[in-house]
Amino acid sequence: MSTASQLFRRRLLVGAVAAASVWIFVTDNILSLQMINGRSMQPALNPDSNRLKRDVVVVDKLVRGALSTRLKRGDIVTFASPSDPDRCLVKRIIALPHDCVVPLSSPDSYVRIPKGQCWVEGDESFHSGDSNTFGPIPIALITARALRPVWPPSRFGARLQPLPEWKETRIYPNGGSRLSEHRP
Repeated sequence: MSTASQLFRRRLLVGAVAAASVWIFVTDNILSLQMINGRSMQPALNPDSNRLKRDVVVVDKLVRGALSTRLKRGDIVTFASPSDPDRCLVKRIIALPHDCVVPLSSPDSYVRIPKGQCWVEGDESFHSGDSNTFGPIPIALITARALRPVWPPSRFGARLQPLPEWKETRIYPNGGSRLSEHRP
């Protein structure tokens, strides 16, 4: 082999290793793709009831740790299940620390969200295991925020639907003074 050929191969290998390193860093820490399974987030995600069609969304991983302050009510997030850390769930943030929320299972009461936690729910409440089942979750469990679907092609780049209005009526930001007036 010629020296030029060896040099070319070595540079190609170094370039491939560098590109792979950058790709791994970006997908582990900044942006990646997430396939959405299940019906709990319909109609925002997987709006088609056909189980063969699943949305794939771009997720922002810069919402972990100190950057969790970027999260807001209505964001769709991925997080480790509180009961099975190997399982990834996708739900919408309904309430943040110090907010009060009226649980679906108990409309005559409310839950004040502790510091460092949030209340998450699926948009399709009848098909969702969420905070109505397991209570508020630690914000530290959140791994990413959904940005936009990229698959199927018909939904490429579509905006994710905002927080449904009927859910907003159950939230009292920062403990809300209306809560004491609203409850008997």
